[in-house]
Amino acid sequence: MDLPVALAILFFCVLLLSSAAIAVLLVRRCLAALRRPDADPEARAVVPQRPQYELALSAEAPAAEQATDRKDAPRRLTWREVEALTGGFDEAAVVGRGGSSTVYLARLRDGAPVAVKVHRWCGGERRLRAFRQELDLLRRIRHPRIVALIAYSDDHEEGGALVLEYVAGGTLADRLHGGATAPLSWPQRMRIVLDVACALEHLHDASTPVVHGDVSASNVLLDARGLGARLCDLGSACEGFSAAVAPTRAAVGSPGYADPFFLRTGIVSKKSDVYSFGVLLLEAVTGMPAAGAPGSENLAPRILPRVRAQGVAGLVDGRLGEGYDDEEAGDVARIAVECLAAQPGLRPAMGQVRAAIAEKAARSIAKADLGDHHIQLSKLLELT
Repeated sequence: MDLPVALAILFFCVLLLSSAAIAVLLVRRCLAALRRPDADPEARAVVPQRPQYELALSAEAPAAEQATDRKDAPRRLTWREVEALTGGFDEAAVVGRGGSSTVYLARLRDGAPVAVKVHRWCGGERRLRAFRQELDLLRRIRHPRIVALIAYSDDHEEGGALVLEYVAGGTLADRLHGGATAPLSWPQRMRIVLDVACALEHLHDASTPVVHGDVSASNVLLDARGLGARLCDLGSACEGFSAAVAPTRAAVGSPGYADPFFLRTGIVSKKSDVYSFGVLLLEAVTGMPAAGAPGSENLAPRILPRVRAQGVAGLVDGRLGEGYDDEEAGDVARIAVECLAAQPGLRPAMGQVRAAIAEKAARSIAKADLGDHHIQLSKLLELT
């Protein structure tokens, strides 16, 4: 072999190896950047400017929890730790209120924001039962589309607390009806309803089936980008045999979402969640609130006859302009109609609903996912 040819081959091999080494170093740097908290767009989300109290979650779990095999098992806190975490239940740290609970914004020692949901039952058996139900389920359930439990306190006679992951984008109800922010795009809405369907399918298909019991836009939390959803508030849930047939105390549902069959008979099932989800689908398509004004019909009975007869023409949220897919909107509305069947036995299972949405809204869901990847890539390029 001629010397020039041999040198050329050697040079080419060195160049190839050098390029491979540089590529490996770049990939390692990118992966390291993605692992840093500030590389996550959610972690950079603007957190409300309120006092944020800290809690150091010790690596050494209490003796009662040391037997668990789960490394991510929630830690049990004392009531004194809950007081410290909320700054003595500082009103300035409040980010939300419910019927029997107040939510405070706090931070863990590593800087991660958390939501501290403090329950007060004041002798009310129903409130205590709802807290115990939610705590028990959240300790056992782990799913990326169900809000995660980080710690809890259940040793105080007058109250309890759940330390939950903080989801920075507010509720779906806020984004659909609040008016303070830009309306959710059609791809965002399709991504969100698919996430909620995945969460409900996980609950329904668990080894011990769980009925959420209060599916509503107010119980869907959004990330800072409006591209991912978490189902929350399991205080009305029921499970096991009671997930098939239950007394009236098990679940009621929010106004506009409650299953009429349940309201007539007191019988709740997984199909009650399916009905509520059907209302949520109509809400996402039309932008109208589920509950009607006092003295007027709720969303589902008001527009369902028209949707059955004419489809969604003229009903799609006007704020979307032309930024939605006509065919997808019609398909999603038909899925909603099936979910809203009068007889529970005629409604599809959540697994079927999830699969139908994934198929019929595939284009928009892909756009939402692509937008998410673009956001993460731009953040990564800023870091590098």
